[in-house]
Amino acid sequence: MALRALVKSDLRRVSDKSSVAQLYRSIVRELPRVMTIYDVDMPLKEAKSAVMYHFRKHSALKDGRVIGLLIAKGYMELEETLMQWKQKTHLLRLLEPIELEQKFPRELTAREKLILNIED
Repeated sequence: MALRALVKSDLRRVSDKSSVAQLYRSIVRELPRVMTIYDVDMPLKEAKSAVMYHFRKHSALKDGRVIGLLIAKGYMELEETLMQWKQKTHLLRLLEPIELEQKFPRELTAREKLILNIED
């Protein structure tokens, strides 16, 4: 009985938006250090918008257990990144998601147009 009350109170606490905001602030605070460690050639503003994109992607979630799982996963990802247990490609997969590029298509360079055989 006491365990059930503890779990319910924990779910209410996890679903609170302040814990999500705290994770976001932690990631954004460590972002300049991560960019330096992994030598990522990307403006900090772009990296912040990619992080924001991942948070907004799950903004419609209501289940506290799922939110708690994503928060725990976010902290694990941050810790693994800071401990340099990831390679640069793993980090770039998060900072340059394909979904973000599809929303905001960029202009192809002349070389890419040549390779893809696209005429102007």
